[in-house]
Amino acid sequence: MSEFRTRTRQAARRVTAGLPALALTAALAFPLPALAYEVVEESEERVIYSVEGDFDHYFEMVEFAIETEGLVINNVGHIADMLDRTAGQESGEGIYLNGRSVDFCSATYSRATMEADPHNITFCPYVIAIYELAAEPGTIYMSYQRVPQIGDEASQESLGDVNELVDRIVTEALMF
Repeated sequence: MSEFRTRTRQAARRVTAGLPALALTAALAFPLPALAYEVVEESEERVIYSVEGDFDHYFEMVEFAIETEGLVINNVGHIADMLDRTAGQESGEGIYLNGRSVDFCSATYSRATMEADPHNITFCPYVIAIYELAAEPGTIYMSYQRVPQIGDEASQESLGDVNELVDRIVTEALMF
């Protein structure tokens, strides 16, 4: 073996000797998502996911996931706050520690659904609920209503695409 090859191999060993420690340091400093969420319910009408964590964090992740899709949030409903304000009138107890809904729309997806059937306007905007039950502090739920796949083939396909979009947004938010 030539002296050049020997020195090259020795240099390569010195450089790569620290890689396992570097990889471990990177893994600890930048952990991958744990995928600790679970599907609580999946029916024709709705999908509910849960994850352990902080409500504000996951609310921000939903906002981020919507914006990452290039979409704009139309409205944030403060559902838990409304229920708290009216609890005395309704003689009810606190149901939620936190609870909001986020509604948004997609010009691309909505146009496809409404070109297929103009009456599909009733399915816009899309809504995701993010909430924490008073009885289960630290468990964050994200849920949405599924859009029914009705009408002709083009309508059903475009409405199915909406369901995939909303589910993608929710699962993206749950990853972090």
